[in-house]
Amino acid sequence: MNFGKTLLLLPLSLIVTMQAEEIRIAASDLLADYIKAPLKAYAAENDFTFVVDSIGSLPALDRLRSDEIDLAIIAVPEGDEVPRDEFNVYPFAYDVAVIVVNGSNPIDEISVARLGGIFGSNEELNINTWGELGLSGWGSRNIKALAGTSDESIALELFKYSILKGGLLKPKMSMVKDSEVEDLLRSDTASIAILSRMPENKNIKVLMVSSDSNTYAPAFGPTDDNVHYGDYPIRLAFYIVHNLRDYAKLRSTIRELLNDEVANSLRTNDLIALPQTVRRKFLIDLDLE
Repeated sequence: MNFGKTLLLLPLSLIVTMQAEEIRIAASDLLADYIKAPLKAYAAENDFTFVVDSIGSLPALDRLRSDEIDLAIIAVPEGDEVPRDEFNVYPFAYDVAVIVVNGSNPIDEISVARLGGIFGSNEELNINTWGELGLSGWGSRNIKALAGTSDESIALELFKYSILKGGLLKPKMSMVKDSEVEDLLRSDTASIAILSRMPENKNIKVLMVSSDSNTYAPAFGPTDDNVHYGDYPIRLAFYIVHNLRDYAKLRSTIRELLNDEVANSLRTNDLIALPQTVRRKFLIDLDLE
């Protein structure tokens, strides 16, 4: 039998041309660029096409509701509602503001209230010297407050939202380029700074932060676990959201978003990925369903 001739005799409706399945994603503009390369590599190997738009979280939700997209990655500030009643939701990543001092500074931890007193105007506390924080031998040293600024970071706005009840910074606080913060801290032991990332210099110390003003309340550093479980208080959470009816279509995409390649890309760009144990559990659940 001539299979070539037989194929030509088949109705055109039975000759199917396979096309790559398109997945439409709207992601927060704070991280959209960091997921594109891993998704592109995955798409090339698995016959997918990803269309990723970088937009704000509220417009992304609106587009998801109107079926203009299949999946959204949104930012949800602390205290705001995560739309779990409306969509299927997975935690995805976090942004943080890190509090750093010179390594020779004896302070290791600080409360949210005291941070407000150092950096903010119209707060409950007004702290200007290290002695007011109980540092022995540092009583007369004025605290020099710095904030690292960068076009790619929202650390300062995140700090203000999370820490300052009045929302205003002290006028004497210095704004410096994010890239200059570590050099300034190394040369001035009396400085304290808001940074968008973990410091690279080993002589710069990251402070643990307590949400409670109680002197004996536990304080936590910005580790993956502490950030994910909400123990470290200066964080912004990102979530994957989609309509439940699209789960079968999106399961492999969600799996890829929670995989190591995307997590590494997030970390490279100074975001906090989900702890590995948490991602592994989600991945196992996705495989079993």
